Amino acid sequence: MVETTQNRLELLLKMISPLLAVGVFFWGIYTYRDTANKTAEREAAEAQRMAETRRIEATRPYLDKQLELYTEATRVTATIATSPDAEEVRQASKRFRELYWGELGLVERGSVAGAMIAFRQALDADSSQAVLKPLALKLAHACRDELALSWGTDAWKR
Repeated sequence: MVETTQNRLELLLKMISPLLAVGVFFWGIYTYRDTANKTAEREAAEAQRMAETRRIEATRPYLDKQLELYTEATRVTATIATSPDAEEVRQASKRFRELYWGELGLVERGSVAGAMIAFRQALDADSSQAVLKPLALKLAHACRDELALSWGTDAWKR
């Protein structure tokens, strides 16, 4: 009886050893594939970050010019809408028209173009500063939103 128990134990150990070896083999395959997948995901994320960085760097001159012109457009419309000095308003109106009919056309899109048109129409109609103030603010907000899209960040909106 002792010998039978011993034989069974030996047989069990002989069967467990190959099963453990197979289990370790499959565990090794699983961990290898898991590590490879995680590495591939990290590399893909890094490649995407690099592509976004390259896109921003490639469009940097455009983005800088857009920022400069949007800032100037908001400054001149704010001056027109708020300044009590008639000469300052005249100079700002002149610059607004230069931007409107020229440089700003290089970089403006969508809501900025619409806000510029609304401001020009009110300006051409000799609207009061009370009418121009909300239009100037609308242009500033449109510029902010467009810059956020162009630069690919919500930092402009915060």
